[in-house]
Amino acid sequence: MRQSSLKSLWMLLAVCLFAPCRTACAASGDEPPRFEVPAASAGPLLFVAYGDTRFSKRDDIANASARRALVQRIAGEHPAAILIGGDLVYEGSSADDYETFKSETSEWAKQEIAVFPALGNHEFKGCTQDATPCLENWWTAFDSLPLRPHRWYSVTLGPTLLVIVLDSDAPLKPASEQRVWFETQLANTDSRVKFILITLHYPPVRDPIYPTMRDEKEIARYLGHKAGSLHAQVVVIGSHVHNYERYKKGGVTYLVSGGGGAKPVPAFRMFGELSKLKTSVNFHYVRFTLENDQLTGTMVRFDADDRTGNPWSEPDHFEIRAKR
Repeated sequence: MRQSSLKSLWMLLAVCLFAPCRTACAASGDEPPRFEVPAASAGPLLFVAYGDTRFSKRDDIANASARRALVQRIAGEHPAAILIGGDLVYEGSSADDYETFKSETSEWAKQEIAVFPALGNHEFKGCTQDATPCLENWWTAFDSLPLRPHRWYSVTLGPTLLVIVLDSDAPLKPASEQRVWFETQLANTDSRVKFILITLHYPPVRDPIYPTMRDEKEIARYLGHKAGSLHAQVVVIGSHVHNYERYKKGGVTYLVSGGGGAKPVPAFRMFGELSKLKTSVNFHYVRFTLENDQLTGTMVRFDADDRTGNPWSEPDHFEIRAKR
């Protein structure tokens, strides 16, 4: 066995032995790892997804008050896992930004909540010529997960939900390394899995006023042909656009959840957008609950300008039933 493989297996074993008890791990050789979050012993499985938090001490690149309010509210949900769709920090080359993330989310760590991040464009900010220093900061910030040297991976939440975490800054075109791995994950999905949740930074389906960034539309194109033949329902969550949007295309639910604190951008809610929200600024996260054959999603919104004393609302709600 190669030395790199032995090192990967040792890191995996160490994490599985000493990681918080909610998270177990499984991987083989040099393959991207798969993490496991056991289902709750009673009641539905609850987890959270959102992105574009931009943790930093700088005041001009995010609404830090809204970001902290969301973090605190999420902690109060006591989720089994938190999925972060990229742009976790403002500048990936800054170790200080990752320290801000750790300090502001200390309650998550205290509760031993499993956090699973995707790479976004800001994770590479400051590393124009060489991405290695930025990736090292990202891997180090999540050293409880044996991610190094990988940039994509998968997670099972309970026995019936598979999360595939992609890197939309890396190639996703057919025959690319990531695309081959992605297709293999779908082809080899456990028969017990009822829902597949794909998370990546650039949303494959969104208001077309925002341009395509790299290869993210390859995911929508592939799922357009493949999703109907899968035994599981598919949900795709992107971030990058600092707002909330929801679509249904080819039997797949597509979400944009980029309201973690970064400067808001408008959403025109045309072209089949389903939430029809009237608010232009939408700091938020998405709460998911999985119970039996139903996955329920709720957009939890924070109004940073509220003067009534109750800044929280839940203006969008959707349900997805497992295939029969």
